[in-house]
Amino acid sequence: MKNFLAIIVLFAFIDLNAQNNAWIEAYTSNWENYDGGTKLIANNDNWLPITFVLNYHPINLEANKPNGTYVVVPPRTKGYEVVRFDKINKSKGWKFKKGNTRTYLGDLTDTEFDENYIYHLPFETNKSFKIGQGYNGNISHQNKFALDFDMPVNTKILACRDGIVVRVVKKNSKRCDEPKCAEFNNLIKILHDDGTIMQYLHFRKNGVRVRVGQKVKKGEHIGFSGNVGWSTAPHLHIDLYLTDKDNKYRTLRTKFKINQNEIVDELNKGVIYLKGY
Repeated sequence: MKNFLAIIVLFAFIDLNAQNNAWIEAYTSNWENYDGGTKLIANNDNWLPITFVLNYHPINLEANKPNGTYVVVPPRTKGYEVVRFDKINKSKGWKFKKGNTRTYLGDLTDTEFDENYIYHLPFETNKSFKIGQGYNGNISHQNKFALDFDMPVNTKILACRDGIVVRVVKKNSKRCDEPKCAEFNNLIKILHDDGTIMQYLHFRKNGVRVRVGQKVKKGEHIGFSGNVGWSTAPHLHIDLYLTDKDNKYRTLRTKFKINQNEIVDELNKGVIYLKGY
């Protein structure tokens, strides 16, 4: 019997601010053959789920899931069966004619989120900072719902919402005002209970105070601001996002609590916002 394994074409998750393929190294998949066919097994050591989008063309095999199925492998999971193929004619051999199954970071089936959640400002009570670049900014926020708070290096950064830390980068020190320096961003990504992720960028070198897998509370001190990576001046960049079914990084509008108890739908460029709570 001659078995030809399907080709898995892996497309890296697109992070427009801080591309890194570490998640690829944190998962593996392998085929396990048995008398009646073969099955694809995945091990996911990431703190986020991964999604397989199935597309196989086998000969003398019948899949237990049709092509186009989104198979979500939970985080921190080993031995997860993605798809199984059973022989149709048990007296004959089998093979794959071709395959184009894609693998993505994140749960691509989870597109619902809490649009009305009220986020806290990412700094201490009675502090105020100006928005240097807002939504659809002309430097690095084109077609993105992202925010830059102008603030001195070593400003305490607080979590805007409860969640679990799913990624940390903290050892970079290089900076420039060109997109190529995005790979040097120090950052924290926090996953919320509705599947959204808030990312915080430009921490000073070794200025991150949390670790991957740590649960954090809204208002918890997570790090110190800096001027590292793709940055024109000291500031904190934040944005909220999901990964959609085209594997696109999709930023989301966010509501914030400002002053004492005022809720706003958008923080605007050039405006100084006080955290009075």
